[in-house]
Amino acid sequence: MDRILIIRVDKLGDFCHSLPAFSLLKRSLPDSQIDVIVAPIMEPFAKAMPFIDNVLVYRKEDDNLVETLRERDYQAAIVMHSHKRMAQIVKEAGIPYRLGQRRKWFQYLYTHRAPINRSACLKPEWRYCTDHIEYFLCKNHIPPADIHDRVWQSPDDRGQWQQFYGQAEGERLVFIHPGSGGSEGSLSTQQFAEIADSLVRHTEQRVKFVVTFGPGEESLAQEVVDKIAGLGHTAVKAPPLAAVEEFIRSLAAADMMIAGSTGPLHAASLHNAITVGFYPHKTRDDKIRWQTLSEDVRRLSFSPPQGKETGTQLKLIDAQLVGRKAAQVLHKQFS
Repeated sequence: MDRILIIRVDKLGDFCHSLPAFSLLKRSLPDSQIDVIVAPIMEPFAKAMPFIDNVLVYRKEDDNLVETLRERDYQAAIVMHSHKRMAQIVKEAGIPYRLGQRRKWFQYLYTHRAPINRSACLKPEWRYCTDHIEYFLCKNHIPPADIHDRVWQSPDDRGQWQQFYGQAEGERLVFIHPGSGGSEGSLSTQQFAEIADSLVRHTEQRVKFVVTFGPGEESLAQEVVDKIAGLGHTAVKAPPLAAVEEFIRSLAAADMMIAGSTGPLHAASLHNAITVGFYPHKTRDDKIRWQTLSEDVRRLSFSPPQGKETGTQLKLIDAQLVGRKAAQVLHKQFS
């Protein structure tokens, strides 16, 4: 197949986990045109990926998308996550090979359905994404290339971003993102402050905390800064950046990111930063599926006790324990 379209129109974290799959497809079909449809906010970052040839943008109000896809004459469309509207669009565009996943009522819109059960949470999300691509390749008798989880080289301007965030010599930059970004909750501002305090007390590293925020979260970030500073530690609110793509690049400066399972946590893992994530634990183990792309030794995850009543109560996570564990990893990686 010469022209293949991949659809991934959801959030930052989901897109980060799709990058190994995009890379796998391009390396398996190096002479094919691999185009991707993304959400508007992800367009600049998607364009920076060397294994994506063209980037299209999905907007709900765009009535011309079907015609655009029809004109581009794609031979195959791969819908990476269950999305009813995009399933309808690729069918209306007349794309002959349409691959989605089973388990949704609108799966009849696809010509092929991959047997992927993400809700089982038995493997990382990025592996479910590569499974999807491997299914496509094998069904079309195309040998898959090797699977790589680290597919994006961190920019060479790490020093520039360290300067941007005001890093002093001998200092470690520990980022905190207290917002939930639409994911399943986050810790309280007091918990983040206690984690920061515990981390500093259990490490010999000099630490500066940088608190990041998304739209509508600036006051939340300021509250975390004030609480950490009130405990006698160095903390600043992150300077604003114009675009998500710029923010992702700037995370090259992060030695550690502490956050719920949000886009910034997963974006920091693209740079192999130490990630400290918090996940609900009701009837499935989200910390397996949504583990970050950082190396195993640079990844920590915490959940409340499993159960319908306790599993969503992130306030039950022991902030002192998190800080101690984070300090241990920081020491191992930088001492």
